[in-house]
Amino acid sequence: MPDAIYILAGAAIGALAAYVTARITTRTQLDIARLNADKDITLQRERLLDERFRNELAVERGKLDSLHRILSRIALENSQTMSYFQTVSSLGVEKFRTRYLENCERLHEAMAIADIYYPKMSDNLRKVYGQTNVFWGNQESLIRTDVKTNKTVWEQWFLKILDASEAIESHTQRLKDQVAVRAKELTESISC
Repeated sequence: MPDAIYILAGAAIGALAAYVTARITTRTQLDIARLNADKDITLQRERLLDERFRNELAVERGKLDSLHRILSRIALENSQTMSYFQTVSSLGVEKFRTRYLENCERLHEAMAIADIYYPKMSDNLRKVYGQTNVFWGNQESLIRTDVKTNKTVWEQWFLKILDASEAIESHTQRLKDQVAVRAKELTESISC
């Protein structure tokens, strides 16, 4: 009988040791799995944040590019040079007004970009918009005035056009400078 007790005690101790070992092993494996999962989640989160940053950066750079192109086109369309082209060409009032509406559409696009992405630029864009209306209104009056029969009035319209053109150029250049500064900030954020 004593041998049976020893055998039973040995089996019980062996079973207990196996149980404790299994519990420790299981707990260790769960801890390792939890650590690996946490590490994977952290890496995935960082990858998603990096991807999001790059996507947002690409969108913003695209908006800056569009804004710069629109501003350049607006400055050209409302320049002394364009006024001269429109004055000496046989551009009719209807075609002139169509160009004016296209100009307004570009400005509306620029204002939408500014209002959504660059609110600090919105006021200057509204000033540009106001001056373009002055430019185009005076330009239409200039086109309708015969320089040969009414030179004084023609010159008055032309001087008003020049003033509006200079104001537009000043505002658009200021805005393009702001676009350039923001583009530089974005480029530097990539380097970091």
